[in-house]
Amino acid sequence: MVNRQRTLLVGGLVVAVDPGQPESAVLDVLVEDGVIVQMAPSITVDQGACEVLDMRGRILIPGLVDTHRHLWQSLFRYAGADWTIENYVQAMWGKLGPAYTPEDVYIALRIGLAEALDAGCTQIFDWNHNHLTPEHSDAAVAAHMESGARSILGYGQSMTTLGEFLRTGPGNGSIPPSEDIRRLRETYYSSDDQLNRLAMAARGGEVATTEVIATEARQARELGLRSSIHAGNANWAKLRPVEKQQAAAGLTDDTTWVHCNALSDDELRLIADSGGTVSVSPELELHMAIGPVAIRRLLALGIRPSISVDTCLNVSGELFSVMRAALSSVRGDANAEVIASGINPLELPLSTRDVLQFATWEGARANGLLERTGSLTVGKEADIVAINTHRANLMPVSYPTGAVVVGANPANVELVMVRGRVVKRDFALVDVNLAALLDRAQVQNEALLRRIGSRFETGLLVDS
Repeated sequence: MVNRQRTLLVGGLVVAVDPGQPESAVLDVLVEDGVIVQMAPSITVDQGACEVLDMRGRILIPGLVDTHRHLWQSLFRYAGADWTIENYVQAMWGKLGPAYTPEDVYIALRIGLAEALDAGCTQIFDWNHNHLTPEHSDAAVAAHMESGARSILGYGQSMTTLGEFLRTGPGNGSIPPSEDIRRLRETYYSSDDQLNRLAMAARGGEVATTEVIATEARQARELGLRSSIHAGNANWAKLRPVEKQQAAAGLTDDTTWVHCNALSDDELRLIADSGGTVSVSPELELHMAIGPVAIRRLLALGIRPSISVDTCLNVSGELFSVMRAALSSVRGDANAEVIASGINPLELPLSTRDVLQFATWEGARANGLLERTGSLTVGKEADIVAINTHRANLMPVSYPTGAVVVGANPANVELVMVRGRVVKRDFALVDVNLAALLDRAQVQNEALLRRIGSRFETGLLVDS
C-alpha cells in the first residue's frame, strides 16, 4: 500500500483567479501528495488517513507570487527609505554590495524568504546580482533550498561587475559574464521539476554593451533558462534597452521585463509582440523616482503584468501593499484625467480582481510556472494561503476579493502551504528559528558596516 500525504481544508471561502471562473465559493479542498485533487462543496475522507484543517471563517487564495526581489538586500531593510535610484546605486553597488561575505548572503536570503512566506508569498523570483564568488552563490542556493519556498534564483553577476556602471556610465558595462552559472545548473538545478529553480538575471541594455547582452542571452539559451531584464529606469531608458536587446540577441517569450516605466510606446509594443512578460514594482517605483507606473500603458497593449516588491531597502517585503499601490496608481492617474475633463468618474479602470490576478496568475505565468501554480485549480500544485477574517480589519466580509486586496496584511495570514507542505500554521512559521535568524542578521549588518567604515545618518550612507 502506498502511503499518501493528504490534507483536507474544510469550509474555506475560495477565491478563484482563473479567467472566466466564478470569483468565490465556499468549498472543501483536498490535497494529495502536494497536488489539489478535488474541490467541492463537501468532501468526505477517512480522517485517520488525512489531516483535516477547519478553514471556516478563512479566505483561501493562491499563494502570492513575487516576480522580482533582490533578497540579498534584506540585510539592510529600510535603510533606503529616503533614497532615489541614484542614491541606491551609489550605496548598494558602490559600497555595501561588494563587501558582502557568503554568510551575509545566506542570512539576508533566509530572512528575506522567511518574510515572504510569512506574508503569504509562496513563489519568489530572487533577482540576485551579488554572486561575488562561487562561495557566495553556494550560500544563496543553500538559503533557497532550506527556506521551504518555491523560488527561482536569478543569476545576476555581482556588485563587482555591476560596479563598473559607476565608472563607465549606463549601457557601457563590458565585463564578460561569469560561467559559474553552468556549475549551478549542473550541480543544484539539473531538474526542471524541483521546487527551487534557476534563471538568468541579465544586465540588459541600460547596464551592458551589446556584446555582453548577446553572451548572457546565449548562456540562457544553452542552459534552458528563462531570463529577467531591468528596463525603463528613469533617464536610463533613453538608451532604448529593448531595441538594444532585439539587435543583440533577439526578443523571446521567456523573458520578463522589469519596471518598464520610462520605455517608449514602440518598445513596449516590441515586448507585446514578442510574447514577453512584465514585472512592475509600483510601490518602489513611486518612492524611488523610476518613472510613472507603466500598468495602464501595458494593459492598453494587451500586457497583463505581474507585480513585485523589488527591494526591502525602502518598501516592505509583502505583496498586499504592492497590490494596493498598483490599484491606487492606476486609479489615481485615470480618475485625475476624467475629473480634469469636467465630469466625475463613473467607472474604475482596474478592479481588485485584476490586481489579485497580477499577484498570482500573472506571476506564475511570468515565472514559467502557470501550468503548476498561480490558481487554486484541480491538478495544480497546492500553493495555498488562508487569510483569517476574524480580525477587526476584515470583518464583516462582504466582498472577499476586495477584502484581500484592500484590507488584508501579513498579520491576517494564518496558514501557508507550498506544494502541499504547511510552512506557516497558526500565524507562525514552522521549521525555522526566526528569532535566531533575525539576531544573526543584526550582527551581520553591523559587522559589514564596520568593515567598510560606514554608518547611516539621516537615511544616507556616510563614512564613519
